[in-house]
Amino acid sequence: MAFEPRVFYYVPDNKQPSWGIGMLHTHVRLLVRNGVRATAIHDRFPFRPSWLETDAPIEYLDQGSFRPDADDILVVPEIVAARSWIREIRCRKFVFVQGSSIILAGLKGHATFGELGYERAIAIMPHVHKILERHFDLPSDVIPPCVAQYFFAGQNCDHREKEIVLCPKEPSRDYDIVVAMLRRRLGPQTGWSLIEVAGRTHREVAAILQRAEFHVNVNTQESFNAIVPEAMAAGCIAVCYDAVGGRDYLADGVNAYVLPNHHVFPLLDRVLDLVDRYDSVPSDLARIRRYAIETAEQYTETHTERALLAYFGRWMEFASPAAACSGNPRP
Repeated sequence: MAFEPRVFYYVPDNKQPSWGIGMLHTHVRLLVRNGVRATAIHDRFPFRPSWLETDAPIEYLDQGSFRPDADDILVVPEIVAARSWIREIRCRKFVFVQGSSIILAGLKGHATFGELGYERAIAIMPHVHKILERHFDLPSDVIPPCVAQYFFAGQNCDHREKEIVLCPKEPSRDYDIVVAMLRRRLGPQTGWSLIEVAGRTHREVAAILQRAEFHVNVNTQESFNAIVPEAMAAGCIAVCYDAVGGRDYLADGVNAYVLPNHHVFPLLDRVLDLVDRYDSVPSDLARIRRYAIETAEQYTETHTERALLAYFGRWMEFASPAAACSGNPRP
């Protein structure tokens, strides 16, 4: 039998909902499902993301059981790449880059990931792959992200409530402006309501997006900006900025309404125009909703699983019959 290293994903103990955390757990879950000895590593027992449905196996650093062998693989999020305990561990190290705008913060003054002992990178999107290879001298491969299956509403989902969904991810002047102005302009007499989804579980957010008409998003630093494709999958039309990586999957007027970063009042104008003309543009909204769902279908768990198994298939033989039939390379 071919040698099979273990695969560990370090996942910070982050209590706030973050699909970046969700993707780390998803990778572990998919690898385990295909016969790989994969484990999520958290800091302190008994932490588990309460907002996320996950059955990924977990070990905890404070219990002292995490002792990788030299040929095992440790995958580390880019934002914590320079932590001292990670530098001291002797095993193969890959960095998982989900946010290109936080690469330098994660390097903590080091010029490259190679200086920190990383040999390869996993890039979440094509633009991240280009950034890593051009500016940080690190070979990388794209393993696309996925939208959780329970967000997908299917094609027959044009009946919608007059609801606008907002997601406060972090303190933002643009977000404060959008909320204040929409509350002022969309009073009870208009029939529209605003829903802020902070503090909800992932599945609760999915249910809201599947019934609401619009999702307004003003995040500017996201490489995938997961809630936008989640809204697209749910049939909730996104009005958003292009952020950092939106060009990889967003097309203004085709699958979403997309504006440049920080064009907050033009974004507000777009939302209010859609509200004012709502009863006269059902065919336009149905078309955008259809293309949005088709875009989100490029980010299913199946796509992620296929790329993930091909990636790790370079170093191990899979026990899973499904993986064996998927055409993954063998060492």
